[in-house]
Parts: sequence; structure tokens; C-alpha cells
Amino acid sequence: MKKLLQKLVKRYLEVIKNWPFNLFKKEKSSDIDEDFFRPILFLFPNILKESVSTNTEVKDWEKDYLSKNKNIGKYIFNACEALQISGISYQKYKKELRRYSDEELNQKTGKIVGRNFEIEARLALRRILELFVESWHFAEVKSDENTFRHLFLIKNLKAFYSRNSNSKEFCDFPLEFDTKAISEIRTELDALSVKNPFYLANNKDFKKDGDIKHLLKSFRNLLEEALPKMSDGLRGMVGESYQLYAETSDVIHGFSGGPNFNLRNYHREIMGLYARSAILASNILKNLVIIGENNINNNDIKDAINGLKTDSLPQSFIFNVGDKVLVLGQIKAEIIEISQSKYGCKKYKVKYDDKRDNWSWSFDREWFVIKELTKLSN
Repeated sequence: MKKLLQKLVKRYLEVIKNWPFNLFKKEKSSDIDEDFFRPILFLFPNILKESVSTNTEVKDWEKDYLSKNKNIGKYIFNACEALQISGISYQKYKKELRRYSDEELNQKTGKIVGRNFEIEARLALRRILELFVESWHFAEVKSDENTFRHLFLIKNLKAFYSRNSNSKEFCDFPLEFDTKAISEIRTELDALSVKNPFYLANNKDFKKDGDIKHLLKSFRNLLEEALPKMSDGLRGMVGESYQLYAETSDVIHGFSGGPNFNLRNYHREIMGLYARSAILASNILKNLVIIGENNINNNDIKDAINGLKTDSLPQSFIFNVGDKVLVLGQIKAEIIEISQSKYGCKKYKVKYDDKRDNWSWSFDREWFVIKELTKLSN
């Protein structure tokens, strides 16, 4: 097992290094998919799941709303399943959408097909980004078993309260089991003391019905707390991923006459969404190894995950000073300056170099964000 995992990690690092040259070569795509995505989104999560759980424990977790059994193991198991769900989404994209060209995906029925896969890729990234930020916090404070139990109890309390409230309001039918569960969970929470509950919102009380919906901090608050403490490469990728995250609701709930945030270069941009998910997933795996330091009984998978390169996206998705780009899909330019916000979002200043006949083409703007630029061959 150890040699196999070492071989997979070595091959993964080779793929990351060579991705800019091979990513869009048709004859190489299946090899790249297998070597880059499969270990991160399928193989490693599966081995990690099996190292922290038995079939009996998994069945117990499904009905244990009071979270009395191996909560760190449960967290790792659930996180690994989330990574695999993202992997299934990617496999569907690879199988179905690649039959269409970008031109076909921007007109008539093809546009509907493209937007369907765009929504799924954005949702996959959104879920992975939320899990990454949460797991980062847990790894940072080195949370113990009680902290994870406390989180699960809070989430279960919110879920039962929401379901019961909706049933009472819309159906005039209170749910007896949910009412009982809410009372039991509150009793357990009252007896539980935890350190560093970073996920709790300020000045909210689980004993008050009016506070239950707002017991947990928003994702944005957790993100803002985490970003300044991340490495430059990771902060840049997370910050820019959040811009795609923030657009997701507008894409999903878009309506006639509303703003259009949809993609145009579907294959490159959807691949970029899944690549971000995969890099974040590799960081999630590293966080899970820290979280489960005393719970994961397979040292080989720990070593394999710790050997992953997870600081930033492959070079094909990174823009540097001097790169030739196409601005807004129309005009050629060169990047001459890059600025980064405190939250990791970059903007790029360009110099236009697009002469056609005797005309020099340009826009009034000089600064653009990454989604407005397409990298060209130098």
C-alpha cells in the first residue's frame, strides 16, 4: 500500500508540473484526468474514510442525532464523501459536456446544456470552498472530540427546529419526534463545555427559539477570519475562488432581464472550476490529517496526503507579468502589473498591443479581474 501511494503522489506532482502543456491536448486528457483528479477526489478520500470507520459505525452515525459516537471520525468520513460527490460531478462533466464545442455551447440548445453544467460546477466549488474554510479552522485550533460533538449538536438543533417550524407554519402539523429531539439536544448542549467554538455567532443562545437560525457564523465571516493567516498562494486561490462563489446565486437564480454572469469559454472555465475544487480538496485532505492525527490508523495515507503539492493552481491558470492575454474575449494585450487585495483577489493592469490594419484597438479600462482575461501563447 505504501509504495502504491508514494507512486500516486509522485505521478500527481508530475501532472501538476506539466499541466500547462498537456491540459488541452486531446490525446492526453484521459491520462491527466486519471492522474490529477482521481487520487484527490476518489482514491485518497476512500482510503481515509476506511481508516476512520467501520460499516457499523457509519450506520450508527446516520441515526445518532445526539452525536455520542466518534465525532472526529464522523467529520472526516462526511468530508471525504463530500469530496467524492464533487468527483462524481466532474466525471459527469467529462463524459457529457466534452462532446460539445464552445461555439455550440454559446448558442441555441447548446447554451442550455452549458449553463446546466456550469451551475453544477459552481455548486461543487461552493460546497468544497465552504468545507475547506471550516476544516482549516478546525485544523488551526486543533479541535478535540467535544468540539466536533458540539458542532454536530448545533447543526442538528438547527435542522430539527427548521423542519418542525416549517411543518407547523405551512401544514399546521407539529412534528412530535422533532420536538422531542430539540429538547434532548438542548439538554446535551447545556451539559457540554467546549474550547474555541470558532463557528458560533456572537450573542446567540441555543435556548432561545429566536436565536436558533443564527447560531452559526456566516461563511463569509469564517472566510474573512481565515484568509489573512493563509500562505500567499493559498490566499490568492481562495480569494479568487470566492468571487466565483459569490456569483453562484446569481447564475442559479438568474431571470430574464437580470445580470448575466454566465461563462463563455465553457471548457476552459468549467475545467478551471473543477481544478480549483481539486486543489481545495487536497488542502481539505491535509486538514483532515491534522484533525484526525490520533484517529487515522493508516500512516501510509497520512504520508501520501502530506506529500501533495497544494499551494496554488497549476500554472495554466495563473497569470504573470508579461503574459499575453485576450481582454474580454476581444482585444490582445500584455499584463504589465498585478495588484492583490488583503483577501487574495488579484487585478491585472494591461498594455494593449492589438493592431489591425492601421488601427490600434483598446478599451478605456486598464485594470481587469482574472475572469475577464484569457491567456494566449507568448
